[in-house]
Amino acid sequence: MPDSVLVTGATGTVGRHLTELLCGRAVPVRAMVRDTGRAAAVLPAAARTVPGDLTDPAAVADALDGVRTAFVVLADDAGEAFAQAAEKATALRHLVVVSADAPQDSAHRGPLFARHADGETRLLATGVPVTVLRPAPFATQALAWAADLAVGDTVGVVHPDLAVPVIDPRDVAEAAAAVLRGPAPVRRRILALSGPDLLDVPARVDIIGAVLGRRLSVTRLEPDAWVARVVGRVPAAYARGLLDVERYLYERRLPVVPTVRQITGRPPRPFRTWAEDHAAAFGAPVRGRSSKEAP
Repeated sequence: MPDSVLVTGATGTVGRHLTELLCGRAVPVRAMVRDTGRAAAVLPAAARTVPGDLTDPAAVADALDGVRTAFVVLADDAGEAFAQAAEKATALRHLVVVSADAPQDSAHRGPLFARHADGETRLLATGVPVTVLRPAPFATQALAWAADLAVGDTVGVVHPDLAVPVIDPRDVAEAAAAVLRGPAPVRRRILALSGPDLLDVPARVDIIGAVLGRRLSVTRLEPDAWVARVVGRVPAAYARGLLDVERYLYERRLPVVPTVRQITGRPPRPFRTWAEDHAAAFGAPVRGRSSKEAP
């Protein structure tokens, strides 16, 4: 029996949860990973892992052989290699891609936006029906504050009043699982996903503080100061790209949408649930968590 679903980025933020969900529902899964050792440690034994890089058309073609539906994470090539392989994959009937809300004017798209906008366009050009998932910023972005909280009680950010409907990656995975098992669109379908509440940075930090039993605060940083603070963890160009995204989100003002409930039949998880489940990342003791339940 051929594998019915290919999950790319299967050890990533969404892919790992998606693989677990599909395997738990007895859906045959082929998990494409770069590190098979890590995959063995975090993925269900029922998943068939295949090694490969998403920017390698030959590796993607091998992974797609016999697959009917695929969950696509856009790599640095904006989906070019995947698209080349998809155009030749005779069994393929549906692509589900995780993308992002991006500026309509291409002149104002930085590299992080361009990957998603160009990737959507390239995958659509394959002729395979495409469902685009556009989630709000992930709750996991708060993990970037762990370094600040390891040395004090203040989180430094550039846009503290930026309110977004942050979403738990597990809700994105559940929505993807439902879409992968449902009918494919005629050509393209776009689904915005969000968490249940609009939360600015102080609101999220307050929730983390309540979970940790600490009184936390937020301070506003100038862009250059923030980049200098994080450049040891991410490249400077990437950090500045993140600030471009924040500026766009500030103007765009993403709304809360009911899509997760409509697709999955259950409401999205509140940010507090995510914070409780990831308290260990901020220094709190782990309480009965599975070894596979990582951020």
